[in-house]
Order: sequence, then structure tokens, then C-alpha cells
Amino acid sequence: MSSDAHFGDDSRDSLAEIPSECYDVLRHPRRLRVLEVLGGYDRAVPLAELVTEVRRRSASAGQDRPTEREIRTSLVHAHLPKLAGYGVIDWDGETASVGSNAPIPPMNVASLLEACSSADERVLETVVHPVRLPLLRTLQERGRTCSIAVLASQLTTLRASPISDAESAAIALHHSHLPALADVGAIEYEDGWVRTTTESIPTMH
Repeated sequence: MSSDAHFGDDSRDSLAEIPSECYDVLRHPRRLRVLEVLGGYDRAVPLAELVTEVRRRSASAGQDRPTEREIRTSLVHAHLPKLAGYGVIDWDGETASVGSNAPIPPMNVASLLEACSSADERVLETVVHPVRLPLLRTLQERGRTCSIAVLASQLTTLRASPISDAESAAIALHHSHLPALADVGAIEYEDGWVRTTTESIPTMH
């Protein structure tokens, strides 16, 4: 992961604006790759063209080069239906395009592929989360080091968080979010302080 990558410069396209229920579709690198490809077109893309472009970009990113048949099968039977089910894309069985009311800005979200190791689904599954991404943003906006107390306070203000008091938020941080982020190398924490590492997800703009 690169500490110099960014998620885009338009606040209207911030990942922070994505509905929490849509985060599930962002936790697989191939779905992100599909969004990246479709975000570069202003038309519906035929399946064959989409398969070819997803394969080419995956190879360019240093991933193993899957066969077109394998990519086509996974797109048709898993990823495209899931993206369509969340209203992110329009998919008619032959062509795909960005949904007219898509809750996720494709080009912005696809930049996760530059910020994360796109081959490491475990990192995506852990970090792409309606609580953890904003917490990482807070850390970086505060110079990469922050007290757990401040993060707990921040957690109570998130739209996606059901926690309204700082004490419960601190417990959630200690028992869930901080251990998970530390386990994938996004943060380090001890003695009431948390800091991002050189492997952390960059600030969302």
C-alpha cells in the first residue's frame, strides 16, 4: 500500500459519503477493478470488452494473470450481479455500465486498488469499513498519531456508527477496530495512543 495515494480531490466523491450498506461490494479487488474500468466509459461496456480490460489491468498491477474464461465466469455469476444488486452498476446480462443513481463513485473507489495491495483481499475486507476508513482518515489528518480518546469521540459522530457515547466507542475500538487494523498492518497502538504506519490507507479527500 502507498502512503502517497489519494482517493480523489472532490469532496462530493468522498468514500465518506458512501452508504454504509454498500461497503460490502468494495471488499473484493475484482469488483473494484470492474468499477475502475466502467468509470472510464460513458457508455455500456460489452461483457467481452469488460473481461479483456479487467484481465489486462490486473496483469499490469502485477497480479497473477487469470484466464479470460475464469474472469468471465466470476463476473457473470458473482461480481456483476452483486454490483447490480446494490444499484452500483446496470447489468443486463450482456453489457454493464455505471448506474445512473450509483451510490458509489467508481473512479474514486477504484483508487483503493492503488492504495491497497489489490491482491490481498484480507486487507480490503478489514479496512474497507464504514467505521475504520474514517478513523484512518482522522489519524492522518491529525498527523498520523492520535489518542484513543479522540478516536472514540470521533467514532460517536460517524453516521454509520450506532455508538453514541465515548465510553462505548472506546470499548469498540479496543476490542474490535484497533486490533483488526493492527493485524493487517494499518496501525500500531499502545499506552492509549494510535498511529498509522507506512502501510496505512491514505487520507480520503
